[in-house]
Amino acid sequence: MTMDAHRDETHRSDGRGDWRSARMVLDNGGLDADHRMQHELIRRFVALPGEEAGRRQALALLSELRRVSVRHFLREERVQASMRYPHLEEHRGQHRRLATLLDDIIGQVDAEESAFEYAYVKAKADELLQFWFFDHFVKADLPMKSHLAKFAVR
Repeated sequence: MTMDAHRDETHRSDGRGDWRSARMVLDNGGLDADHRMQHELIRRFVALPGEEAGRRQALALLSELRRVSVRHFLREERVQASMRYPHLEEHRGQHRRLATLLDDIIGQVDAEESAFEYAYVKAKADELLQFWFFDHFVKADLPMKSHLAKFAVR
């Protein structure tokens, strides 16, 4: 599945992702719940207007996304370690880079003294966050699905 096809599949007319698709389910458990929460926080962030008055709410959503993502990365790495996932170290490195990028986005949104207006920073953050999530999910998390299936309790 391409990133664009996946992004299209996760958006319905009401703006919420449809995580019921079998193609999107990894474990029917904690990993999927984390992905849904990350997606929902990003969706809510993107839905905010790019007006200065929304900066505080934007930062609150980004902080929650950071908290949820750190917890998710640790959970996912524990699952990968338990099943001896062959790409664990590469995946762990991606998680570190994603966390750094998210910190950079938070810093840019938080910077009131910037060469760029908040509306511009917000619009760029909207694009980058969606790419941040979908690129990792499609390229790194979905390939893990076949390994998870081997360890599923039946």
